[in-house]
Amino acid sequence: MKKQETRFEVRSADWLTLNQALEVILSSTQPLLSEELPVQHCLGRSLSQDLVARATLPPWDNSAMDGYAVRGEEISNAGTSTPVGLSVTGVLHAGDLPGSSVGEGEAIRIMTGAPIPPGADSVIRVEDTDSEQTPGIVSVLSNRDKGRNIRPAGQDMKLGDQVLAAGTTVTSTTVGLLAALGMENVPVVKQPSVGILPTGDELRTPERYEDVQRGEGIPESNGPMLAAAVAGASAIPLLLGIASDDPEKLRERISKGADADVLITIGGASMGEADLVKTILEEFGFEQDFWRVRIRPGSPFGFGRLPRGDSYQAVFSLPGNPTSAFVTFELFVRPFLLAMGGHKNIFRRSLRCEAAEPLKGPGELSHFLRVRLDSSTVPPKAYITGPQGSGLVSTLADADGLAVISENQTEISEGGSVDVILLADTPGAESYAKSDFATK
Repeated sequence: MKKQETRFEVRSADWLTLNQALEVILSSTQPLLSEELPVQHCLGRSLSQDLVARATLPPWDNSAMDGYAVRGEEISNAGTSTPVGLSVTGVLHAGDLPGSSVGEGEAIRIMTGAPIPPGADSVIRVEDTDSEQTPGIVSVLSNRDKGRNIRPAGQDMKLGDQVLAAGTTVTSTTVGLLAALGMENVPVVKQPSVGILPTGDELRTPERYEDVQRGEGIPESNGPMLAAAVAGASAIPLLLGIASDDPEKLRERISKGADADVLITIGGASMGEADLVKTILEEFGFEQDFWRVRIRPGSPFGFGRLPRGDSYQAVFSLPGNPTSAFVTFELFVRPFLLAMGGHKNIFRRSLRCEAAEPLKGPGELSHFLRVRLDSSTVPPKAYITGPQGSGLVSTLADADGLAVISENQTEISEGGSVDVILLADTPGAESYAKSDFATK
């Protein structure tokens, strides 16, 4: 194999800022097509259209308590020393239709969810009565529930009301609402498929871990980590295997992932003579948008497109160091995948915390530090997880979030306020503001 000519790239001020890179990336995406799935298979997916109520719920005024349906005016003076005796004329259970009305001097025993009978305007809890110590007669011992404990018709939703908007991420509670709408199948956006391609001769899978133990390689942790991250963004990971530092092997792996909506390459994107990714991608017609971002860790991060028939495949080139790969995925790839999957809210949430120790940054770059949070205080305190080298995986695994030090900010002193991007929340949850990364 002919030795590759060493290629040098000049570090310059024209690298994109984080916000500029996000603008480029997100402007190039649009949701995939829609499909219908059974309700129980929709968790984590986004709705492809607005959904409206198919019935008024509840369909009638109903009881919020087990007790007695009564006329409020008749128990207005009820108390333990002035009990009001009423004749019990019937029983209503949830699912029953209201029968006879409540007349003067009458009560109807009623269960939670049962329809309020005509004439009644109050439900007295069982514990505020004598529980019919005299059969057929209930003594009301309190007037505190006069006019209360009735859920009005349509309190939950009215027929034709919009109850869920397109782009809503389906959670377990959303599934309950979908079931309440009487839906068997739900229109959702298709999930993006993501080819994941680690590169490098030095990488060792578990079956070759003896090499690592002998000091002859490094564990291939990026592929499994990013596959899990892709799945967490409600997308479909496709592990393409490791591409060695050989042009032909790299071509084969890139071709293997041609059917994926998105391609993620890991490593081989810097400035060394063995960093072949960009060169080989260009052979496939790669159109590069940028190849450097003003962040740490993860500045050698690139984005572009490969032509695929009448469309294109989005390509993200991530650095090879695990923390750099993870941070760039979180900041750039995850929002893109969620947007492609039709999700309305695509960013992680952030939390304003207190720095438990000085947090230092490089000044000229947006810096993201791995921190753990002590939530026993208000606001929570943010602690560095340990050494912040981009090749370390243990301090990444300990992190609850990423503390943000913006450009031109060199230090946040102990006790100062710091925004922390949380690493565990529902896909599509309420976003942090991109302006958080603006120069301060």
